Amino acid sequence: MMKSYSSTLNASFIYLTTALLISALVSCDQRMSREIELITKLQEKLDSNHLNLNLDADLFRARAEHIDQTLRTFENHYKNTMSKELGDNLSKFKNFYKIYLRNTSVHDESMKEQVELTSQLQKLMTDLQNGKMTKNEFKMYYRTEKTDVDILIRKSKDLGKLMYEIEPEYLRINEYLEPIADKIGPK
Repeated sequence: MMKSYSSTLNASFIYLTTALLISALVSCDQRMSREIELITKLQEKLDSNHLNLNLDADLFRARAEHIDQTLRTFENHYKNTMSKELGDNLSKFKNFYKIYLRNTSVHDESMKEQVELTSQLQKLMTDLQNGKMTKNEFKMYYRTEKTDVDILIRKSKDLGKLMYEIEPEYLRINEYLEPIADKIGPK
């Protein structure tokens, strides 16, 4: 009779322990699923930023080089008195040169930052799935990553907008300066 009581007690203990373990895993899994969902949404938001970074950076680098060559041609070979219109256009061209140079480097930095943030989100997901992170640690890391993603997206949108906004003015000034630069340039 004693043996039956102890085996019943052991069975009850095993059943109770198993039930508690399953309950803990289910609640942990539910908590994890919410965090995993947050990371997944943030990753999707970051992935959508590829559209903002889809600039033809090589074109803008080539334009910066062309502007630099044109400005050097005027600096080295233009000997006549400069009209106000020519001076204004050269000044705007110089500003476009600075904009193209600065923004192509910002574009390159943003591309690197996009890759780094993607990697950080993957590490965060892995750590979360492996149980290496507490809820408070997750909140802290998630808040930081979310802020970084939002800043990158805002910067990328502004970058694309600016680069394409100056395009018509660049083309107009280039069309004005090109014939003059061809006349005065080295032969």
